[in-house]
Amino acid sequence: MDEDGDSEGWEETQYESLDWGDEEESSSLVALYPATSKPSQAALVLIIAGFILLATATMMNGILNDEEKIQGVTVKYNDVMGEMGIEIEQEEEEIDEDFVRTILKFGMIWELICAILAFVGGALLMMRQNYNMVLIGCSAAIVGLGGLLLSTLLGAIALYLTFQSRPEFGIAEQDESW
Repeated sequence: MDEDGDSEGWEETQYESLDWGDEEESSSLVALYPATSKPSQAALVLIIAGFILLATATMMNGILNDEEKIQGVTVKYNDVMGEMGIEIEQEEEEIDEDFVRTILKFGMIWELICAILAFVGGALLMMRQNYNMVLIGCSAAIVGLGGLLLSTLLGAIALYLTFQSRPEFGIAEQDESW
């Protein structure tokens, strides 16, 4: 290609027709948000909640694999239900061991899913990415109910800190003055 041949049809008046951006319409300001340590604190709390949920699932698995503990849990449930006056509308008046195993299996799987979501939410929170998945991780820690509701408390703290650090995810405060 001939470089001189490309510029032959070009006139200097064509520079004026180029769009150089309108300085009055668009501002060159970039909105910066102050970085705080709240997302890191929330991520740490959420990861601790995930470990508590994981420990709860492990304890449920330990109970599930021990016949004596299953029998003890079954007897305790039947005693508590008798004291409270709760009756089951089945042919059998008492809770059997199969029902206790089913509940423990469901609880163990529930705690594992909540722990995984809490770990994922904590990792994403540390990187300040995917705000919606972080909220799901916080919610999973809240509904996980692990360790005498300790994971619920930690999940609520992580959720509060996450809400306070919304601008660090690039989410601007909404104007609700309507």
